[in-house]
Amino acid sequence: MHHSAASMPNYRVIFKSVMRCRYHLLAYLILTSFIIAQPKISGRLGIGYTSPDYKNFAESPFPKKGAFENMMLNFSFTYQVYSNARIGYSQWYSFTSDKYEGEDFKRSFNYRAIVVETYFFPKKKLEVNFTIGPLINSGSISLTTKQTIEAWDNLMEEFNNSGIDISTSDEMTTTFLGIISSVGARYYIKPYLAIETQIGFMENFYSKDNWKFQDKDIKGPGIDIEDLPLFTFGLVYGW
Repeated sequence: MHHSAASMPNYRVIFKSVMRCRYHLLAYLILTSFIIAQPKISGRLGIGYTSPDYKNFAESPFPKKGAFENMMLNFSFTYQVYSNARIGYSQWYSFTSDKYEGEDFKRSFNYRAIVVETYFFPKKKLEVNFTIGPLINSGSISLTTKQTIEAWDNLMEEFNNSGIDISTSDEMTTTFLGIISSVGARYYIKPYLAIETQIGFMENFYSKDNWKFQDKDIKGPGIDIEDLPLFTFGLVYGW
């Protein structure tokens, strides 16, 4: 029995439809494999820029502001806990080393955060992320005097302290809490390598009355870091 041409299946159309579906599936796999292959652990090393107001340090006898006064080193590690979420640890480090009345002077601030990140991909290799977390910060000021403690006496007077027993070389320290939030963009050069920039704010609860020296409560410098804008740029490596 012969079938009419109208009842015969059009194998050419079926073949084209199947191939079109395969191309769509292949394109989908290529597009999503990059996202699926996101590394579980990633580390970032970069630099940051911020603009604190070091009130007591604005004039002599303190070291003048240098070109890198507002620069900070940054590193972080995160672990992917969900398809679009990471948790981790991040740290920013600000450091100044110079002379105060001829003696070795060092000032440092460490901003440490436990962070939660969420992210999505508006394009195949472009990630947009949002970060928030609590900060546990610390600061220190140290003088290494070779022959006299007069520099320490003068430094304490700058911060309105008196009657403090001072040794030749010592350090005053502080700790304070804060909150960080930021938005960033990460571009993946390779599935395991990316460049990233972030912009955000640090809300710090700093007080000049919360410094310690030789286990004694003292006053520290007046510093305006309560609402601290932050810009960071770095290289991200995942594995």
